[in-house]
Amino acid sequence: MSCTVLSAQQTVIYRPFPDPLINFTTEFLCGILNCKQRPLRHTRMPELLLFVTRVSERSKISIFTGIIALIYLYRLKARLPAKAQGEYGTSHRIFLASILVASKYLYGPEGLGIRSISEASGVFNPAEVSRMEKEFLKLLDYRVWVNDEEIRLFLEEHKSELYFI
Repeated sequence: MSCTVLSAQQTVIYRPFPDPLINFTTEFLCGILNCKQRPLRHTRMPELLLFVTRVSERSKISIFTGIIALIYLYRLKARLPAKAQGEYGTSHRIFLASILVASKYLYGPEGLGIRSISEASGVFNPAEVSRMEKEFLKLLDYRVWVNDEEIRLFLEEHKSELYFI
């Protein structure tokens, strides 16, 4: 059994996160748990679609990272109670944690770091991002291994939504 882990020697040409992947990720994030609506008063937290787009662009998330993050999000949803609820911004936090963990899984020390994700978010400080990562890993029961077959099945199941692949 092999695993798609990219070594430091492999060169990955960056391609922007495609719109179908951004849209699919955002829609799925909205369905993970029931979150409160955006407060009417001023908040520095942008709408989720804008947030996913900005973070993806600023941190130059690879398509590989996005797919692994989605697999983690599916695992998370399966572990949460059906009526799980969160505050406005919980989906933002889950997204950041998923791409951070996926990037570290794929690229090791050369992957995205807490500080770079914090800066890309424009909202959360490094301490908050670190806490998100730890909580996300705990919710996944630290199961971050993803093998080639799991990736293939995920892509096959969602090929109509992810038509860029």
